[in-house]
Amino acid sequence: MDTSATRLIGPLYHGTRDTAARTILREGFRRSRSRSYTGTGICLSESLTVAYEYGMYETGGCVLEVRLAPNARWTDQLDSKATSRDAWDEFFSESGMDAVRGFGGNVWVVWNPAVLVSITRLTHREAIRRLCAEFDEDGPQCGYNGVVSDYASLWWKQDATDPNLSRFPDHRQQLMGRLTRFVGRTHSTRA
Repeated sequence: MDTSATRLIGPLYHGTRDTAARTILREGFRRSRSRSYTGTGICLSESLTVAYEYGMYETGGCVLEVRLAPNARWTDQLDSKATSRDAWDEFFSESGMDAVRGFGGNVWVVWNPAVLVSITRLTHREAIRRLCAEFDEDGPQCGYNGVVSDYASLWWKQDATDPNLSRFPDHRQQLMGRLTRFVGRTHSTRA
């Protein structure tokens, strides 16, 4: 679907180091000088849980909430045969699109930074509260990575079987303390 909207598109999330976030908030996003599997575009996600993996507050990161301009040209139909590292950049150059929504919204790649019209930094409290809301929406069977997985295990009372939490009790206590401080409880009311 090639589309544009009548309202801002989002929220979308970007996880990064806190120092990089300060630069982004001051100067805006820029495309990367080096290529990843999505080329040189700016990677965002509809899922806060995905962004949090890349911007863990526990290790000096943070999450930015981003919105695209309503006139941004985007598509969710990128040729699935495109497997080279240049494929995304070539697509953007040839199509004139500003952004691509890929992998069911887990990844948005923005080629044109000018369409990113709203960028705010989430506080740690806001990020943890939204993580827990996503956990409740996703349910206890959903898998995550890194510290997000640890928070999910606590949230669903699965911490006794999580080796990261059972082997590292200090880490478990720190995460439980943050959940208590930021959410008011350590597990879902549905657990």
